[in-house]
Amino acid sequence: MPKRGGGRGNSRNLKPSYDHFEHDDRGHSNNTRRVSFKPGYFKGKNKSRIWNDAKLLLDDDIDMSGGPVHGQGQGRKGVFRGRGGKRMTTPGSGPPRGHGMPKKKFIAGLLPWYQIIIPYGAKHEKDVVLKALLSYISPEIFIPHYYKVNGNSAVFYVDDVKIAEKLYYADRKIIMNDGFKLVVIVRNVAPTVTIDAEMKEKMKTAMVKRYNAATKALDLTKFHADPELQDVFCALFRPMIMLAVVDIIAEHIPDLEALNLNDNKLHGTEHLKVLATKFKHLKILYMGDNRIPSVGSLDPLKALPLVELYLKGNPLVNRFNDHEVYISDVRKRFSKLLRLDGVDLPPAIGFDVTENVTLPPRQQSFLSDPSGQELVRQFLTQYYAIYDSESRQPLLEAYHEHATMSMAANYLSNDNRNSPNTRLNAYLSSSRNIIRVSERESRRRYLKNGRLQVVSFLSDLPKTTHDLMGFAVDLLVFTPTMIVLSMNGVFKETTTAGSPMRSFHRTFVIVPNSGGGFCVINDMLYITNTADEQEEKAFSSGAPAAQPPPAAAAPSPSSASPSPCPSAVAGAAPAGDAQNVMLNMLSQQTGMNHHWSINCLQETGWDFQRALFIFNQLQTEGKIPPEAFVK
Repeated sequence: MPKRGGGRGNSRNLKPSYDHFEHDDRGHSNNTRRVSFKPGYFKGKNKSRIWNDAKLLLDDDIDMSGGPVHGQGQGRKGVFRGRGGKRMTTPGSGPPRGHGMPKKKFIAGLLPWYQIIIPYGAKHEKDVVLKALLSYISPEIFIPHYYKVNGNSAVFYVDDVKIAEKLYYADRKIIMNDGFKLVVIVRNVAPTVTIDAEMKEKMKTAMVKRYNAATKALDLTKFHADPELQDVFCALFRPMIMLAVVDIIAEHIPDLEALNLNDNKLHGTEHLKVLATKFKHLKILYMGDNRIPSVGSLDPLKALPLVELYLKGNPLVNRFNDHEVYISDVRKRFSKLLRLDGVDLPPAIGFDVTENVTLPPRQQSFLSDPSGQELVRQFLTQYYAIYDSESRQPLLEAYHEHATMSMAANYLSNDNRNSPNTRLNAYLSSSRNIIRVSERESRRRYLKNGRLQVVSFLSDLPKTTHDLMGFAVDLLVFTPTMIVLSMNGVFKETTTAGSPMRSFHRTFVIVPNSGGGFCVINDMLYITNTADEQEEKAFSSGAPAAQPPPAAAAPSPSSASPSPCPSAVAGAAPAGDAQNVMLNMLSQQTGMNHHWSINCLQETGWDFQRALFIFNQLQTEGKIPPEAFVK
């Protein structure tokens, strides 16, 4: 009897394994486990690459004895006998073979195509192999693309990840007529392709059948599965194939209006920007059931004049929790879109004009009704006389009891924000920029309601001097019950270091008040820095406009119609030093001679700001005669 503890552990019979494409060991009946090593399998820095590289997934050796595939036995305990004959296991090992072995796991991979390899599949007819596979995964069905025999193996491709997974788990589960199990290898690999003249002819033949000349529409849905392309790989997700198809279409159907690219596994779209240059009339584009990841991936297509777009079935649609936001983001790229994902969209907000309309000539000011010119002049003169004064409290009488006011500020794209003169800190803290302020409560907080809040807010803004001569004024609405007035202009901050210059746009909605005058019920103000051109033209005299004395009453536009300031009537000479200074400044800023400047100031009651405003209006209308400038 052998001595206890003296026995050796069972030795394992190691035999080399040959390539499964050429070697068939089904004649052997023993169940001795075989181990296969690839040359250099664990050498160098890339010894772990086999587990991580998407192109190498599932590309393993096959154990023809029926054991697990290479790498699946990693968790098996190593059993040996130690001293005294005790059975020992290596630390950290898994359970013995056949007891709790982990199931093979399918890894989807990155590519939308899967290569199916059936070792020794050449020994069976194609129909026999495919029928066995279809029977196993029933009720699922699949199309075997590019089926061919390679050595002793049968090879084909599928383009569905769910089918690939079911075939992966069919490995060694199907018993053929000769009694042996069918081996199925699944690899995440796309077929190779070479675009030559023969392939292009096949593309043309397939496209001819898919083109509808009556509607100028081409249907390329699941193009790679077309019967005309059975023996060539023609997947449109490959940019080189897509561009070849686009060239064929541009040559033979240049007036294409509708294109269907559904279910082609499209992912990147950067190369599709050529559609806008090659298909000027393309208005309908279907790209559903693809792999487009985000709405930003549509940017290369936004030059297309699309009226209908179909995107359902792409990951980008699932990124949006709010369907309205999804519609809005798509419409930002395709402004003419009328139908999205098969649903008609509400009309887009825009100008109801034809595409080829001729815009009116540019003019500094626009008046919807010339009779409102005088009222506008009086209102702006009085309002900014108070706004540019030391105290803005008298503006209380200019606003409606329930007035609403908002202010927004933003930097120009080329502003140097580190420069003290360009900083908008005094405005940004109260800016109601609805592009940046998205929360409803914040938007409400930045809105000023009631004249007390409005005037209090305006009083806290920096003190200013406005360039009234540089105003561009538009009278948009002029009715007995409502006036809408907007203007662009420039002002200086008089109490800020460096007296920085700002550009502004302002809109007033004016309604009648109980006293027979008018008041502001809505005020919207936008402030930014001046552009170079604005700064060059602003306050062109080199001196800011004279500050008028604070008005005792608030601006209350009336329907009075004073006569134009320049007239042929001789005026009296000015009295006092203040009037002489005012006269010289008006003559310097307007270029008018002494005689006409006196008349202008007299007819405006020596109101310098009002005289400048009236001069600017009449000069724009060409009503000042040339002799007014002869000195």
